[in-house]
Amino acid sequence: MEHEPSLRDHIDLLLGRWWLVAAVAAVALTTALVSSLTTPRVYRAATTVLVDRTGASLRLASDSTGISQQVFVDSYVDTMAEVVKSRAVAELALDRLGVAVDRAQAVRRLQAGLRVLRVRGADVIRIEAEGPTPDAAAQNVNAITQGFIDWHLQSRRAQAGAGREFIESQIAVVGLELRTAENELAAYKTRAGQVSLSEQTTSVISKLADFEAQRRAAAVEQQAIEASLREARAALATQEPTVVSSFTVAEDPNAAQFRQEVTRLEITLAGLKEQFTDLHPQVMATRAQISEAESRFKQMAVERVISRLVTRNPVHQDLARQLITLEVGREAAKARQSALQGIVSRYEQDVRAFPATEVQLARLTRDVRVAEQTYIQLSEKLQEAKIAEASIVGDLRVVDRAVAPTVSVRPHTLMNVLFGALLGLVVGACGVYVLEAIETTFKTPQQVADVLGLPVLAEIPTWRDGANGNGKRDLPLLMDHRRRAPFAEAFRHLRTSLLYLSPDRPLRTVQVTSPGPGEGKTTVSANLAIALSQTGRRVCLMECDLRRPTLSWAFQPKTTLGLSDLLVDGLSADQAVQPTTVENLWLLPSGVKPPNPAELLGSQKMRALLDQGIDGAELMVLDATPVLPVADASVLAPAVDGVILVVHIGKTPRDAARRAREHLAAVGARVLGVVVNGVATPTRGYYHYAGYYDTELDQPESKSLAHS
Repeated sequence: MEHEPSLRDHIDLLLGRWWLVAAVAAVALTTALVSSLTTPRVYRAATTVLVDRTGASLRLASDSTGISQQVFVDSYVDTMAEVVKSRAVAELALDRLGVAVDRAQAVRRLQAGLRVLRVRGADVIRIEAEGPTPDAAAQNVNAITQGFIDWHLQSRRAQAGAGREFIESQIAVVGLELRTAENELAAYKTRAGQVSLSEQTTSVISKLADFEAQRRAAAVEQQAIEASLREARAALATQEPTVVSSFTVAEDPNAAQFRQEVTRLEITLAGLKEQFTDLHPQVMATRAQISEAESRFKQMAVERVISRLVTRNPVHQDLARQLITLEVGREAAKARQSALQGIVSRYEQDVRAFPATEVQLARLTRDVRVAEQTYIQLSEKLQEAKIAEASIVGDLRVVDRAVAPTVSVRPHTLMNVLFGALLGLVVGACGVYVLEAIETTFKTPQQVADVLGLPVLAEIPTWRDGANGNGKRDLPLLMDHRRRAPFAEAFRHLRTSLLYLSPDRPLRTVQVTSPGPGEGKTTVSANLAIALSQTGRRVCLMECDLRRPTLSWAFQPKTTLGLSDLLVDGLSADQAVQPTTVENLWLLPSGVKPPNPAELLGSQKMRALLDQGIDGAELMVLDATPVLPVADASVLAPAVDGVILVVHIGKTPRDAARRAREHLAAVGARVLGVVVNGVATPTRGYYHYAGYYDTELDQPESKSLAHS
């Protein structure tokens, strides 16, 4: 069952590659610091704008749709907040800032630093803009705010302005007509001499001129409304094109009835005005009926078109309401023209019945009076249009103008440095785990136990290899006074583990091997033999690595005779076994290098030697070859009581250790456990106390194991 990594395992993993984490964190921190110090500073200023809920547009929108004013205000404020971000407002702001070149880039830069916030619970919009200096930030946001207010006011006055401009153009036309008519009348009187109209003719001409002027004024009003209507349609078409293209008041099912009713009332009004003044009760009552009919029809049209809007945006609804109001006004003007045209036609018939001598004079007089009356009425309407346009005020009020900020908003040096350091630590830690994932060697003793399914008998701390005076490898041995705890304590623990591993069946022969070369098997076998001899037991250390003997280099025996000579030439054990300076420890060197080590180790003589033992030796520790490169260890393993597999942290591939374990199991070897070599920090608790206890192993002794 695979071991679940603990917090300690993760900590050990990170500490094992702390240099990678530190290096990445240092690079990230330095990069963040340099970037923060070299990045130009950015300042931000802010203004606040109040949306006046008492504004006429909001009241009319709410009244015309039946939706509560609060709902309109909330959505209206949100819409205005979006308008601030528009390109049109940015263009107006650039005009105020005096930016004339590279306008497209200037607009993008201004919009990039713009932030618009709706103050929750209040009809207030907070506008923030950025700049490279405190003054530039304040100027930018003030220009945007004023551009926003200007755009809002211009958009509201656009429709009224279109109607006013049309009336102004018509006044010029009517003025020219009046002068022409006056000149023609004067010329006729000069040619005809002293000519005058009868009182009856004068009365008819006066009434005809009055009604004709009213009809022409209604026609001009209709054209002015149509000019405003085009503005309203264009504004609404950008938001609700489907509704604009598919609906006009003229198509409303109630439009025909409305026109008939207004035409009837206009005819009635014209008849009353022939008899009474404008202040007469009947005249005023009829005018009220016309206004009521217009309001009633407008309300029905508003409800119909609002229901077809895709959104409930109050700005869109207000535009739709204005469009409907203009459409209704246009239909009313058409009805008025129709009514007045009938009256004018009747009076024209009366004029044609005049004596021939008066017809031409009556016609010229009528033209002058019609032009005069039309000019007067248009002048009155122009003044009304100017007053209406000037009376349109915005719903926006600046509460606080921006002032130059005292501190920059970017870069956040401290925040960037902290974030850089944190990011570096995270990336460094991720790098550690990536390296761990692609690493094929063992990293922890627990990982060794999990992969091999064997108990860890001991964890040997890292040592530093050296060389003796002859330039050969120098094994770290327990007698060396530099080998202090926890190095010595690790082998004591290994010794204890072996002695008590099978109390009912004491071990006589123990083979030490490893998956591959350079993993510390010879060091483990030598120090294990020393540790066992210090218990008073007589131990024989056998150098069974006949291919690359290392024990002979460390122990320096006096003779070259050894195991191979014993097996091949039939020497006695007494001739080959060499005593060492370590009490109770004997060495059986490898001897002369044979041509067939595997066959020699698998021979019956070798088995007999292991079965009979060395005279006087209670334990035999065999230093064998690695398992995977050659078959020597696998051949020898079934003949011993137990095998110890040595793996090295950071060197032994996991797959190699697994295959070595399988090789040993395949030949029937009894694998006692694993010795983990090269552990940077032993994980077993007793090592933490080893420093408190110095034993005789820590006392200075001669490192050479050869006879003195």
